[in-house]
Amino acid sequence: MKNLFLISILTSLTLYGYSQTQVIDSLKEIIENHQGKLNALDERVLTNESDLSKLNKIKLSGYVQAQWENYGHDLFSNYGAENTSYIRRARIKFTFEATDGVKLVLQPDFSTGNVALKDAYAVVNIPKLKGWTVWAGQMSRPDYEVEYSSSSREVMERSLLVRSIYPGEREIGAKLEYSGTSSPLMFQLMVMNGNFTSTNNTTIAKDIDSRKDLMGRLVYSLKMSSSGIGVDLGVNGYYGGSRAAKNIYVKNSDLTLDSLSMGDYLKKQWVGAEFRLYADFLGGLSLKGEYIAGTNSFPSTTASPAANATAATKLASANLYRNFSGYYIYLIKNIGNKNQAVIRYDFFDPNTKISGDKAGSSDISYKTITLAWQYYLNDFIRITAQYAILNNEKSALVNNYMGVSGQELKDNTFSLRIQAKF
Repeated sequence: MKNLFLISILTSLTLYGYSQTQVIDSLKEIIENHQGKLNALDERVLTNESDLSKLNKIKLSGYVQAQWENYGHDLFSNYGAENTSYIRRARIKFTFEATDGVKLVLQPDFSTGNVALKDAYAVVNIPKLKGWTVWAGQMSRPDYEVEYSSSSREVMERSLLVRSIYPGEREIGAKLEYSGTSSPLMFQLMVMNGNFTSTNNTTIAKDIDSRKDLMGRLVYSLKMSSSGIGVDLGVNGYYGGSRAAKNIYVKNSDLTLDSLSMGDYLKKQWVGAEFRLYADFLGGLSLKGEYIAGTNSFPSTTASPAANATAATKLASANLYRNFSGYYIYLIKNIGNKNQAVIRYDFFDPNTKISGDKAGSSDISYKTITLAWQYYLNDFIRITAQYAILNNEKSALVNNYMGVSGQELKDNTFSLRIQAKF
């Protein structure tokens, strides 16, 4: 009997131990399954965090400019419309901080009737050289009014001078820039294709000759904090050329005829000086301007006429040289916190060698007075009213759209713009 009791106890303990082992093994399996799920969740969280960290490196900005314009009678009278509404600019800018000291920028434009790439470049800080950066891609040319954003500019468009010699504003190339940290200097040197032309007002994407054009700019900034005055003084220059690929004849700025060898380069060279004065006076006042003069050239798209052709025929199809000069001056006054009054006077003479009745439509000079008033509704919305008064040089060779020659064209323009910026 005693032995039977011991056997029963041992059997019960054995069964209990086996049962406990099963429970422990079952719990272990459940825990391992949950641990696997937690590990998978951790991997997804880490992946999401990695993706979010990349997104955090992308900065979006942009603006839309909706505009209404009323034109002077001679500007668009042949088209039967003297006013219109359109989207002047609609841009979104992607800035990606890839890593410390490396930035990528992409900016398309979606304005009315036009989808174009404006900016596509990379900026890299040069290691151990504080303040020095290298830029590569499609970017603004190193000129003050060119680089000054269209969303911040005090008048609606750049001066006629800058629009004429830097059409499209952008170029493809590489730029070395120094922005002084310990000294008040800013230096820029850009090497670029130099394919822009004033005849079609476009920038050609691929290079069409072996030479590259150079632009340089140097600015010194002086700040007098005690008096609330800041002054920027600078010089700039352009050195380049256009290849004469189709025509051996050259029409000089004074309308004389020369010739060159096919494949020679027509020079594009000019220099400029710039200044800006900022004063903390009755809410803020600034005065700024730039002067540029030199020689521009325009390659012919027409094959050379026969050697025995008349001089008039050769002149009509020749490559072009133009000695030009121009300048602009801004006076800007803040009125309170929400209003700003602006006056700009700009002058551009595309051909300084001839004037009056000798000047054709591409040679006459323009003097433009632009009056603008800006109202800042808030940090995002700006309303601008502007009146541009254009005065053209009078020439018997210039016909306006009504066929009247030698008179002042009625081409003044009133514009109203609403800009939304983010």
